[in-house]
Amino acid sequence: MKKTGKRILKFIIESTAVILIIYGVFSAGGHIKARKDAIKQQEMAKQEVQNEENKKEEPVVENRKLSDTELNEALDRVIEQYKGNNEIGIVYKNFSTGYRYSQEDNHYFTAASTIKVVYAMKIYDRIRKGELSKNADIFYNEKFLEDGNGQITNNEKKDSYKLDYVIQNMIQYSDNTATNMLMGNSATASVFVVKYLSELGVTLPQEEAQNNRITPAMMEVVWTKLYKERDKYPELIKYLEDSDEGEWIKEGIPNKKIASKYGALDANYHDTAIVFGDKDYMLLIYTNNLSNSGQSIKNIAKKIDEITNKNM
Repeated sequence: MKKTGKRILKFIIESTAVILIIYGVFSAGGHIKARKDAIKQQEMAKQEVQNEENKKEEPVVENRKLSDTELNEALDRVIEQYKGNNEIGIVYKNFSTGYRYSQEDNHYFTAASTIKVVYAMKIYDRIRKGELSKNADIFYNEKFLEDGNGQITNNEKKDSYKLDYVIQNMIQYSDNTATNMLMGNSATASVFVVKYLSELGVTLPQEEAQNNRITPAMMEVVWTKLYKERDKYPELIKYLEDSDEGEWIKEGIPNKKIASKYGALDANYHDTAIVFGDKDYMLLIYTNNLSNSGQSIKNIAKKIDEITNKNM
């Protein structure tokens, strides 16, 4: 009888322990699930807040034609979303309507690779005049080698390359080695730019040129000439259209044909372009110390294109 009682007591104790263990497991699981649900709810709440902030930031673009004053105000709002205390120089010129917008267009920025458009245009001018041949041999020297993108920089070197191939690398791939083969040193390049801009009626101080600095308004003159005389520069237009590395305006406006040239050096990120469509326009964006520069330029371009499509 005593043995039976002990067995019963042992059974009750063991059963109670099992029940407590099972309860603990399910309680812990419930607690973990509750924590996961709470975290998920917090994330959803944060996303809702962010969505609301995005709605506040996104200007509503109505589908109606705006006056020049209204367009200026709309574009001001776009730029102010990204500018902060940093530098943004911008020129927008609609070749179809004649409307022009700018901010800090006379401010000097480090030109970086955007200046390569000037080099190419002058060389093609000389080709057209018969002073150079597209098939001329441009000789390579190891002193011209400079890190960066491009087929000449990164492939096995040849003794020489045809002129037009070197121009293509300079523009389409922003090949620095190709640029050095064409322009020599920075002093030669600066004199080249000053003289070419002077031919276009633009005065660029030699000191600024030596530091590879230029204003958006000066580059506006260059790109206006390129657009209006684009039948004289078919190869250049093609290479600008085919470029893709670092082309943020193209990323922001993926559904249109765009001839563009980017530039990036230290905190300076730029993109310059002609956007072809129902209303062809020029968009030059120069920045310094801009937060998330590439993405910001992409977003600015996208919003400006929306305004172009809906309000001009």
